[in-house]
Amino acid sequence: MLTFGINGFGRIGRALFRLSLDTQRFRVAAINDIDGDLDNHAYLLKYDSTYGKLKRNKIVVESGGLIVDGAHHSFYCCPDISEVPWEKYGVDVVLDASGVFDNVKKAHALIGRGSVKKVIVTHAPSVGVDATIMVGVNDLSYQPSRHHVLSNSICDANAVAPFFKAIDDVFGIELAEVTTLHPWLQYQNLLDGTVQSVTNPGHFWTDYALGRSSVGSLIPKETTLVKALEQVIPGVSARMHATSYRTPTSIVSTADGVFLLARNTDIDEVNEALEAYCKDNPGVLHLDGSPLVSIDYAGTEYGAVVDTRWLHLSGGKLLKFVLWYDNEWGYASRALNLAAFATESDTNREG
Repeated sequence: MLTFGINGFGRIGRALFRLSLDTQRFRVAAINDIDGDLDNHAYLLKYDSTYGKLKRNKIVVESGGLIVDGAHHSFYCCPDISEVPWEKYGVDVVLDASGVFDNVKKAHALIGRGSVKKVIVTHAPSVGVDATIMVGVNDLSYQPSRHHVLSNSICDANAVAPFFKAIDDVFGIELAEVTTLHPWLQYQNLLDGTVQSVTNPGHFWTDYALGRSSVGSLIPKETTLVKALEQVIPGVSARMHATSYRTPTSIVSTADGVFLLARNTDIDEVNEALEAYCKDNPGVLHLDGSPLVSIDYAGTEYGAVVDTRWLHLSGGKLLKFVLWYDNEWGYASRALNLAAFATESDTNREG
């Protein structure tokens, strides 16, 4: 069992904690968040508007931490990730879900400090991490002795990259066009406002549309998907263009796109390639042709689910696809998967 620390107890941090309750592989020993109201954190952990109430779990605030089902989880309120005594609790991996770049820089000071072996960052900074590693995509490039502060990239990349690799490795991809539709995020406006009124700290947007109400419209926006993919699939930016929409929904994203393949094939061979990839990389990608809608994929732990109803090949080379992914639960699951992979790789190397 790996012992974790969670830095940042927002949407992703709480998803990581909830996931730990459902497995014997992970144990959360310590939590840090800049908001020190433990009663409010306990309330949000128990009552979640997206994933529902924790019905079987008893949560108590006591002795400077959260006690969940009798297990004590120490809680800190430090603005700096390096100020938390993670090693005091035998933490193997710190999961930084704060989204704050200063914590990425300061995370390096944790490595080798007592028990801490790795830090997993749940966003995609362009600098500051030792590597961006995605299990099932570029995990062969992971170097245990050099890569200690790792990025898990972004949810969109965790969905598109495995599918891209599964197709590219077998058929080659000459060109790609992808549109992602992503649920609203907490920094968006409920009512129309200026771009400056958006509460995303340090944003650089100038598009007035991004200040519009999030609850009644699809809002087109630029996306960092291709930039994030470039970190795990070098050269992809020369072959792919992507756009995005914010949607008036609370959870589950989709990626809708086309790949121009390098060689002719048929849909049966495409399906065989995807099935082989799923078998070789369990938990990363899943195939499903059920007549479902977005909310049905809430809680899925895969990086993405390929909706086989919409897999279509035109002219033997133009592949149409639709992917579904839970941008919180699925993404947090992939972060835990990376943490397990990194520490297991270290153990195997030492052995």
